[in-house]
Amino acid sequence: MTETHADTRTATQLRMSGISKAFPGVQALDDVSFEARGGEIVGLVGVNGAGKSTLMNVLGGIYQPERGDIHIDGREVVLQSPKDAGRHGIAFIHQELVFFASQTVAENMFISNLFAHPSLPLLVSKKAAIREAGKYLDMLGSTINPASRMEDLSVGERQVVEIARALAMGSRFVILDEPTSSLSLKEKRILFELIKRMKEEGKAVIYISHFLDEIFELCDKYIVLRNGRVHGHGEVADVTKNDIVKMIIGREVVVADKVNRAIEHKPVLKVENIRREKVLQNVSFELHEGEILGLWGLMGSGRTELVRAMLGLDRIDGGGIFLATEGHLVEVSPRQLLRHCGYITESRHADGLFLTQPVWTNITATALRAYASRLLRFMDMRNEIATAIDFIKSMRIATPGHATRVENLSGGNQQKVVFAKWLNRKDRVLIMDEPTRGVDVGAKLEIGSLIRQRAQEGTSTLLISSEIEEIVNLSDRVLILKEGRIVGDVGGEEINNQTLMRYALGEEAIDAQ
Repeated sequence: MTETHADTRTATQLRMSGISKAFPGVQALDDVSFEARGGEIVGLVGVNGAGKSTLMNVLGGIYQPERGDIHIDGREVVLQSPKDAGRHGIAFIHQELVFFASQTVAENMFISNLFAHPSLPLLVSKKAAIREAGKYLDMLGSTINPASRMEDLSVGERQVVEIARALAMGSRFVILDEPTSSLSLKEKRILFELIKRMKEEGKAVIYISHFLDEIFELCDKYIVLRNGRVHGHGEVADVTKNDIVKMIIGREVVVADKVNRAIEHKPVLKVENIRREKVLQNVSFELHEGEILGLWGLMGSGRTELVRAMLGLDRIDGGGIFLATEGHLVEVSPRQLLRHCGYITESRHADGLFLTQPVWTNITATALRAYASRLLRFMDMRNEIATAIDFIKSMRIATPGHATRVENLSGGNQQKVVFAKWLNRKDRVLIMDEPTRGVDVGAKLEIGSLIRQRAQEGTSTLLISSEIEEIVNLSDRVLILKEGRIVGDVGGEEINNQTLMRYALGEEAIDAQ
């Protein structure tokens, strides 16, 4: 380590000591101590509900602890609001992005410090904001137009804007909560280089991630939280991934070997020449009974756009959809398909959950007819609650109770509720768009096991995931998309990281037919 690094470590230091925080029915943090120094990247890991986000929300001034103190550069500070945190050089990039959808990228980046018009100080200079926003977006290698409205950007592009906003603040302590969950490979590499640059400049970076590969690639130190307490910390170079996993979930993890299943070629869903100008180019495929069909491609390949078009959520310019009915494929409209299959959406907050409603009503929301009496259509609330409690137990949803509002659960447990509500409906076809986004190591294994189990029972699954390992481990067959068309259809031993990336990058001339 250079002498410069040693100097910045001495000058920039953050220490949280004995932090405790409770919510109704939950001790979120219990005597947690934590340290980060300038010129270091510290990985913060743990299962959903372990206390990671709560700890960082304390540091970000969103929550105030019942006990404990925070010191910056040896001086105790009290952080009663995000503004207090910002004044002390702390920037928090949240997993669930918060933005003003109808405002421009530039306005969102400088919303707390808008540029005054040079001639009319009471007015905002949009040109100055756009010019400055462009500088920070250029640093990320992004081509996003700073004059674009946020609602017109993809999830990944919005993440890039949030990272650029943190850069513009010039913070000394940067907290990143699952920052790569929606980024393309290119954006991810750019982000990693930027984080390393911040380290070289003497900033302290706290990096929260479920992806252990990222922790081992980026971080100097690690801290593991479990049930609100510290269960391990030290130098990343001194441990293995298995060591970290054992600390995270408190036991050894046995991963079942993938079994290549013999799938009967009995189509339950057929898509023919779905097209949409500039988005989808004559996409055709079949989904077979009991098959887990992976749909994979790099960001912008058209994965989510294809599913939304199939379900009538976005318009299509042509093509046909056929669903198996009484042993025969019958053409259906996109809206009809939506009524006959389960759909786990990409964004649980936007269209996956009733956030202000209890856990139990979210789980039963997709199958209300099953709980209605035949005559007067009264709802059997007792049966609904019993069903929800069964799912809470079987899926290990960490919640104080079935009546807890979903918005009070951790991100991963919210995702489990989304998964449970569609499993409860027992559809023959289940479409999953990023079903384990924001879910911890243990929960990923549990959800993967559930997907396999449902497939063995005959459920046909269309699985979309940006995680290539998830696609490889779960899929019986994989379709690879690039620029809105299928460029590969692989199965068996061909399903591996190298083959999928080769198709996606277009390194060979491939006949998708």
